[in-house]
Amino acid sequence: MTPSEELIARPAPAGSETGRKSLRSWLRVLWRRLRGGGLSPARAGASVAVGLFIGSQPLYGLHLPLCLILCLPLRLDSVLAYLAANVSNPLFAPFLLTAEVEIGSLLLTGSFVAFDVERARSTGLAGFAVQVALGSLVLGSALALTGGVLAWFIASRRGSRRLAPARDAIERTLARYSAAPRAARFYVAGKLAKDPIVAGLSELEEPLGRVLDAGCGRGQIGFFLLELGRIESLLGCDWDERKLEVARSAAGDDATFEKADLSSFDWPEVDTVLLIDVLHYFSRSEQDEILARAARALAPNGRILIREADGALGWRSAVTRCFERVAAGTDYNRARVLEFRPAREIIERLRALGLSADSESASEGTPFSNVLIVARKKAGH
Repeated sequence: MTPSEELIARPAPAGSETGRKSLRSWLRVLWRRLRGGGLSPARAGASVAVGLFIGSQPLYGLHLPLCLILCLPLRLDSVLAYLAANVSNPLFAPFLLTAEVEIGSLLLTGSFVAFDVERARSTGLAGFAVQVALGSLVLGSALALTGGVLAWFIASRRGSRRLAPARDAIERTLARYSAAPRAARFYVAGKLAKDPIVAGLSELEEPLGRVLDAGCGRGQIGFFLLELGRIESLLGCDWDERKLEVARSAAGDDATFEKADLSSFDWPEVDTVLLIDVLHYFSRSEQDEILARAARALAPNGRILIREADGALGWRSAVTRCFERVAAGTDYNRARVLEFRPAREIIERLRALGLSADSESASEGTPFSNVLIVARKKAGH
């Protein structure tokens, strides 16, 4: 065997494969961050509006950084915004500039610009700059409003067709609670209609198999996934007997619900563990124990789906803490402790347990700091 053949035949170092996986994981996280999460109609419209406004400004070379500066903090779609900002491409830019000068002149002087040599000399470069600056703000605002509304309308139509199965599943889920107390019916209806986690989970098209809904509350999330046809069997557990009574009444023979403390519960083997708005009701050490138990309970190729408040998102985290403390203080949610931690710590803990884990926003259209963490059991673990 020649040296070159030996090099080709030699297996790649294990570290190189790990490095490639790490790079792919990092690129996926970066791409999701640039896209800002799920593209709701409102976010699509806002992203296009931001891009069109920026693209209308005569700040050539700065459009991309401006899109990133505005979109990343607001969790808008930076890619879509930058595509919209390319309205100022070489084909259209001359027409945009001309329109901006004319609009600026009309607002400042009451008349359009007569493009002749004498008028250009009297106006001067500074005069045209002022006209362009004013005109670009007006034209950019008009384009942003028009394009944003159009993008929202198109996304709404597409979303309506795509989410039809989810809407039907929501209706069937609500029907399960027809005999529940009125307060429980209102709560479940509001969560299914407004909670971003419902859309987020419905977009996970893979079958979830045997599901343990840990901290299930009234059970609406598990029932929704069951009605979507994603679940083979459903077991729910919670420490609040009041909520479990509602869940059991809604379940019939389709699911089982047990009273249990997750930090000491004997977890059965399942394909999917749901931890939706659960971890912050436990101390940090208890959270780590729950994550470890969930990881051990996973069958091969299983997953943990976690919706949790990120404790490191500034004012959004503060709003979330406030609402949770009010709910706990009024005994609406029974909590021994409220312990919020950064989502990155939860992800690091999951990875230390041998799982792959990534997160995305789960608070679209709300002031909260919730994220959806998807952790998967790696082959061989």
